[in-house]
Amino acid sequence: MNYRRILAIGDIHGKFSKLMSLIHKVNFDETKDFLILLGDYIDRGEDNIRCLRWAMEMSRKNNVVALRGNHEQMMLNYYLSDGAEFIWLPNGGNKTKKELEVWQLRSPDALKRAFTFINERPYYHHMFIDDEEYIFVHAGLKPNVPLAEQNEESLLWIREKFYNGYNGSANIVCGHTPTSFIEDNCYYPILLPNKITLMDTGSFLPDGKISCIDVLTKTVWQSD
Repeated sequence: MNYRRILAIGDIHGKFSKLMSLIHKVNFDETKDFLILLGDYIDRGEDNIRCLRWAMEMSRKNNVVALRGNHEQMMLNYYLSDGAEFIWLPNGGNKTKKELEVWQLRSPDALKRAFTFINERPYYHHMFIDDEEYIFVHAGLKPNVPLAEQNEESLLWIREKFYNGYNGSANIVCGHTPTSFIEDNCYYPILLPNKITLMDTGSFLPDGKISCIDVLTKTVWQSD
């Protein structure tokens, strides 16, 4: 199918009002566009469960792929370990946990639904567009390792080794590291010379935004 636009949205981190302002601008059409959500729907924001439930709903639409982020994985690991893997809580999970508990009181199957959603999330999406290869992933790839042999840690957590060492032929579109950490005061997607597009524009930071890019035209939309 020839899509009108191939869209990718970066890290959301519980910022529902920003997310809605972006979605209004993008005007996604599931019959004409293809949309990839790059993960990290939760943690650090004020409306983590609203963002998670939005991603859950979107994932059921035609032509939408919602990827797994490291924050979703941390949440899953926390509950699967009965709280033993506590790294989640100081990384924004404390806010999400409180919201989850409220949701669970209102809907007894809430945790089960959330866990099922996270477990079903792919680590990456691979596609060819007019003979150009694209890989959408939350964090990145371990350089010089075939896609099928990438491990979870790299796909969800890698940073500098990927940005500095990747030299593959595929275009990589990813989130995970806020662009302001790469370039001071930058809250806009960064297109690196080695075919990497960085889409985490720091939604949870004071000046941060949620961003969407059409990889076909490089058009960018940002939240208010």
